Parts: sequence; structure tokens; C-alpha cells
Amino acid sequence: MTDAEGGRSPGGVLALRGSARDLHVGPAGGATVVDTATTDLVIDRSAGAPVVAELVTMPARPGAGVLVGGPAQSGFRAALAAALPEEQATGSLLYRLLDDVPGMMIISGYARAVEPPVDVAAGGGRTPPANVCSGWRSDGTMMVAIRRDGGLPPMSGPAAPDLAADGPGAWHPHRTQQPGEVRRVRRTDVVTAGAVVRVEAMFRDTYRDTAGAESVVHEYRLEVQVDRADRRIRTVRAEPRVLPWTECPIAAASAERLVGLEIDLVPRVVRAGFAGTSTCTHLNDALRALADVPALLAHLERPAAPGL
Repeated sequence: MTDAEGGRSPGGVLALRGSARDLHVGPAGGATVVDTATTDLVIDRSAGAPVVAELVTMPARPGAGVLVGGPAQSGFRAALAAALPEEQATGSLLYRLLDDVPGMMIISGYARAVEPPVDVAAGGGRTPPANVCSGWRSDGTMMVAIRRDGGLPPMSGPAAPDLAADGPGAWHPHRTQQPGEVRRVRRTDVVTAGAVVRVEAMFRDTYRDTAGAESVVHEYRLEVQVDRADRRIRTVRAEPRVLPWTECPIAAASAERLVGLEIDLVPRVVRAGFAGTSTCTHLNDALRALADVPALLAHLERPAAPGL
């Protein structure tokens, strides 16, 4: 499970905090912590394109220091891959947390759009080009509203269900989300069942408003079956639970393009081929969970490590 969060950040400074845990649950139900990681970033947005101003990771990785001073959004993932190639190759928890930084940059803007800080005017964010994804199609809700009204329609989501309902141990402890903060939580469960590997994954973005109410901004769930022998995807089901605009869920069917693909190739294929109005930024965020599967399978195929 991973979670990351960011706040409303008056003055152009954004704090991003991330934490992650891999948990191995044995046949008898005993649980062992296999790995943990945390990240703390300060993002400077005062001069236009966001820049990484500070970065602290656990475990510490000297190579991560080269990310400081570089881009926090466009270009960040390429810089991350160059800075931490071994972490990328092993699919480490630390790498997965850092890989989600550009996504967190996108959703952090939700807080500023709904309840802008006193020193920031409402709106004024960068508008993606038309047809970059299903939600931003040229004839869709968002682009029509921008052309007609000069800004987006009001945004609101349903109340966030309590994560405790998923049962004990489903989520690792994390700090209470504060008013004005956005949080992303992820969970990826991998279970071997004979010749099949079953993957259930979800991510949820929430915003806690200044009155203390937490609402869901985005939520996607995935059910995937992988052939254990050749590691090819047999079935994919993507379920959009909460998305901001009526055109966004149309893209869910494009996940079926992954059927027949080796699970290790998913990140590359999604990055290269999932763009345009047939797909969706938030679907891509959901599919990123499949990058975790090879590393989690490796945990299942060897004896559980001692608890941390």
C-alpha cells in the first residue's frame, strides 16, 4: 500500500509526503512486513514550471539528490529513471513512491481549484491540450465550459468511505489528513492460485476541505488475471468508481488492450500507447499499479523475509 499527500500551499510551495509498505500474508494468515519506504519533497511553484526544491528519502539513496533543482512534473520520470536505475529495475517501493510525484502534482491542483489560498486567484491553472485524454476531448464537458465560461464547472465528489472498512492490516498507519490537503492512496494485492496470478488493485484521490469533510476526487479499481507460467495477462477489468466528468469513464474499456501482454511490459506500453480520447489520465494512474506485480510476485516466490 502507498499513500501520498499534498496541501494548498500559499506562496507557491507544495509539500509532498509519501509512505509505502509491502506486506506478505502467509497461508495461515500471519503477516510479515517485507519492505517500507518514505519520501518527503518540497516543490517550488513560484517561478512557473514546478521544481524539486528539497528531497529526503528512506531508505536514503545518494543518487536521488540529482533530482533536486530539476522538474517536478514534465521530465521528472525520465530524470528519476536516470538517477535510480537499480531501483527502477527492481521495482522498489521507493521508486514507486517517487514515480507517482507527477501524478500528485496534477491532483494537488484540486485543492487550489476548489478552495484557492487567499493569495491565489481561483482558476489560472494550465489547461491541457484538447483531446489529450477522454476527459479533455474537444467536445467534452471541460473544454466546452472553458470556451464558453472561461473556466471549469464546479467540482465536487462523494464523501470518502472509511478505509478501516477494508479490514485490519489492509492499510498501514499513516498521519491524519489535514484540512486543505489532497491524498492519494493505493493498494495492490497479488495472490497466486494454481496456474493463475490474481491481481486486485485500487487507487483513490481525496480532498479534505477546510471544514474537515473528506470527498473522493478520483477512484479506480482493477481486477487482472495473469498466467503464472508465461506471465501474460489473461483478463483485465477496469472499474471507474469516481471520476470528475461524464466523458472520463468511457476510457475504461481501453484497459483490455493489455490482454496477451507480458506483465513486465505494461509500464512501457501504457507510457507509449495510452494517450488520446480513447484512454484517460486516471486510468493510466490505475494501470501503473501493474508495475508492482513482478516485484510482489518475487516476494511470493521466495520465503518471507524477517519482519522489519
